[in-house]
Amino acid sequence: MSESRPCGVIKESYEKDMAFFEKPFHYFAIGILTAILLLVPYMLPEFYVNILMLIAIFGIAIMGLNLLTNAYLFSVMHAALMGVGAFTTAFISQQVPFYIAIPISGIMAALVSVFFGLPSLRIKVFYLLFSTTAAQFIIEWILNWLTRDIPGSAVYTSPIAIANHQFTMPEKYYLYLTITAILAYLIAHINRTPLGKAMVMMAEKDYAAQVQGVNLLKFKTLAFAISGFYAGVAGSLWSYLLGLVTPEHFPFLMSWELLGVGVIVGGLGSYVWGSILGSIMIIVVTQLTTIIVSALAPHLPWLGASAFGLRALMYGVIIALILILEPRGLASLLRKVKRYFDLWPFSY
Repeated sequence: MSESRPCGVIKESYEKDMAFFEKPFHYFAIGILTAILLLVPYMLPEFYVNILMLIAIFGIAIMGLNLLTNAYLFSVMHAALMGVGAFTTAFISQQVPFYIAIPISGIMAALVSVFFGLPSLRIKVFYLLFSTTAAQFIIEWILNWLTRDIPGSAVYTSPIAIANHQFTMPEKYYLYLTITAILAYLIAHINRTPLGKAMVMMAEKDYAAQVQGVNLLKFKTLAFAISGFYAGVAGSLWSYLLGLVTPEHFPFLMSWELLGVGVIVGGLGSYVWGSILGSIMIIVVTQLTTIIVSALAPHLPWLGASAFGLRALMYGVIIALILILEPRGLASLLRKVKRYFDLWPFSY
């Protein structure tokens, strides 16, 4: 007689419980997704390839912000940190290759993030929001001051190239895809590290974590540094994609978009899928707003001046619906779908 086994997801060892991919189907799904992404440059027009690269860029930025927010460290200076990375790349891209400029830009943004994040040792929640708001405006002012003598405040970025070979669009796309995959893999495993465990404790009660021996200075500094590094890398990639950057590319309201739509709508605590879904939502709403305004502007001239208000209205509706219907964001909805098919066709 064959041995009877219970139905469901069974993990019989610690190694299986800690595995990054839990079932063979997950390998298959990731393989299919990877194959589709690799074929994109040859299947879709360049416009859609650019859209995917934008999703990757904002996805990286939101991953860092998601990490910070999950530790109950709220920041609205992330757009400015992207600006630090973007302008660092623009200023040094003439002298150093991209594979040096990108990490340097990330490190520069990490240092700025740590500097403005140090007050988090004494202040939290709403007060931290206000202090990072001040940081956003300070960094914006510095970027404007640095470009005060440049016509249009526009700093041009050298194209991505190796040994005088300028990257084609597919090559640039694969580079962005690779960087996104590496950073996503690293941050997906962060909860397995001492930093990840310390962030869970700090999110509950930071003073209780301190009593338990958690060094708040060390771990909050690390959280801000990693978050800033991700923002700097995202800004650097955006600089290479656009070919030029101005301070207007990194406004205060973008920081709120990254936090409100990228993190909250995407899924707080879901470092990879939640961040990617949040990035997709930002890009889709932006493109949809552009399409609507372009189509209706000839008939409703006043709509062109209200384009930003229309986008803000759409964001407001989306955030309200998510908070009412699925407070843990789109990543939670994705997990429910996955859980359903994990046990399908059984209901128990």
